[in-house]
Amino acid sequence: MYTILIVDDEDEVRKSIISRTPWEEYGFNVIGEASNGREALDFLEETMPDVIITDIRMPYLDGIGLIEEVRKNKSQTVDVIILSGYDEFTFAQTAMRLNVAEYVLKPVSVDSMRDVLKRTRTRLDEDRAKVYDSKKLESFYKDAIEVYREKFLVSLIVPTRKPDATLLKERAEAYGEPLSGNMFAAVIIDLPTEILSSIAVAEIIEDATKDENSVIAFQYENQIVLIYSSEMQSDFSSLFSKQINRSLTMLQSRFYHYFTKAFNMGIGEIVADITKLPESYRSALEALNYSQLYPEQHIISIGDVEMIDNSHLEKAGDMKTELVMAIKFGGKEDTEKAVHTFFQGVTETPNIQNMVITVLSIISEICSAYGKNVATLLEDEDLFTAISHANSLSRSETLMTKLALRANESAVGARENSRIQFVENAKKVIKENYSNPVFGLEQVTDAINVSPAYFSTIFKKETGVSFVQYLTMVRLEKAKEMLKNSDAKTYEIAEKAGFSEPNYFSFIFKKNIGVSPSQYRTQNR
Repeated sequence: MYTILIVDDEDEVRKSIISRTPWEEYGFNVIGEASNGREALDFLEETMPDVIITDIRMPYLDGIGLIEEVRKNKSQTVDVIILSGYDEFTFAQTAMRLNVAEYVLKPVSVDSMRDVLKRTRTRLDEDRAKVYDSKKLESFYKDAIEVYREKFLVSLIVPTRKPDATLLKERAEAYGEPLSGNMFAAVIIDLPTEILSSIAVAEIIEDATKDENSVIAFQYENQIVLIYSSEMQSDFSSLFSKQINRSLTMLQSRFYHYFTKAFNMGIGEIVADITKLPESYRSALEALNYSQLYPEQHIISIGDVEMIDNSHLEKAGDMKTELVMAIKFGGKEDTEKAVHTFFQGVTETPNIQNMVITVLSIISEICSAYGKNVATLLEDEDLFTAISHANSLSRSETLMTKLALRANESAVGARENSRIQFVENAKKVIKENYSNPVFGLEQVTDAINVSPAYFSTIFKKETGVSFVQYLTMVRLEKAKEMLKNSDAKTYEIAEKAGFSEPNYFSFIFKKNIGVSPSQYRTQNR
């Protein structure tokens, strides 16, 4: 089933199209409607449909402005259909430039809408069918040079020897890959198990990033790795991070377009040296692990979710990594299982002691990172006395499990406190800046230094409303106060409340409050 957003400022026209069109008959579902381009953009902050059907002439933001914003910042692949009462050649020209699929003149009959839906369904089906036509893609991997290129790219994130920056850049140039720059970051895209053609995914990524000269993509194990580079100086790392997030957001829209499924992506830390890419890759893996905590969040940056420095935590050995991940990200059962795996098969006393030291070291490192002292985990019991009494395998495992569970509780509590503080900081920034008409999602995420996607997910989860809804509520509450307590003109109140256009302010006010600003003032005086 394909999803559709209807955008038209005429309520009767919009309702008529929705009620009279047999959407389900052609495999479509209307998931939203908006009465102007601005409302549509607010909707798109939360959900990207497969198809947007929009009028051209609308108040506040017309259809062309809406499509331009979508193509620039939201999606290159969403199918756009224009319904217009104006047969103007200039509109048709602009529509072609913006890759509009259909330009249909009003009034639209049921039969003509059926024809539009048939053609749209065919286009969308063909688009999705393309990615499964792997035969035409096999040539990508037949050339031997591609094998050597892949091995070289893997060596950037999993080196077999001490990396040399000059040599790496020379080899990258020989393979025609862009690896010059002052900043680098690794991104991992986790391939869902039901996606059978990784070659198809690679082709989509190549097509999406063909105009970005600073992105390298390759497959490693069951994941796709992207390496982003930038010529900007390290002082502009926040801008580089924004560029990466925007690129991945556009890429995500393509994945959903072709596969009807979002892919999990982990963004690693930004490093200033090409030889530090393994560190960025490891932190991207760690970011990806957070997807189990935030199942609705598919693009996760390590800079968003991990405010502490974990680079000192060793990650040698699969069991050790599993234990670290279980304590930091898992629950009670995950932690107990990881500790048990550590001790499984150990029988000799020296090995038991080594296991205790190793596990204790891991727990201590994690506690330190979250501002806790491992010695305080047992509360009234002395840690070292407890260790001295753990003179058997079962006692040692029981004690280490107890400590690990306490550390896990600290990690969970730290994350919850961090989210609460995160939202409170955001609310404070909103309160200080709501009167600025250009203040929006980008400005608040800049102020608290997180990505827009992560911010939107956490903010809605903690407050129950989206950022756009919350900001609108704050502005309307301020407007209501001024309407009740001042004699300022409506346009003056609109400006002070953060609305750039008085007419749009009146529209939003009546839609949310139920009466016009002047009626509200009269009722509350």
